[in-house]
Amino acid sequence: MAGLKGGVQPSSQQHGFSTVSALFWIAILVGCGYVFFKVLPAVNEHFSVRKAIRSIVASGPSTPLEVQNTFDRQKSIDGIVSLSGRDLEITREDGVLVITYAYDRKVPLTSDIALLIRYEGTTRKGAL
Repeated sequence: MAGLKGGVQPSSQQHGFSTVSALFWIAILVGCGYVFFKVLPAVNEHFSVRKAIRSIVASGPSTPLEVQNTFDRQKSIDGIVSLSGRDLEITREDGVLVITYAYDRKVPLTSDIALLIRYEGTTRKGAL
């Protein structure tokens, strides 16, 4: 850099983060992390519901009441609170037992802001 004393580059060629931009990105990451950790229990519960439904279907229940009772037992083991055996829609299609469910989970983010997540699932062939 001929003509510049002390090796300082012109501002048009300097690169890097300023303090303000670093604080901005840190705030964005903290906000995303906060939402992630608030939503994580709801997602974990949904995976527990899916696992319970799959295990019920694999056990080969014969009646809708048996499906409901088995789900209620599994729900108490896995800590499922958003869904009960009575919420399951149990039908037969071509001689195969089909279990369908849908539920909403409200995740509070602050005192007056909440995130509503809608979960749905079925055991129809190819759906789960």
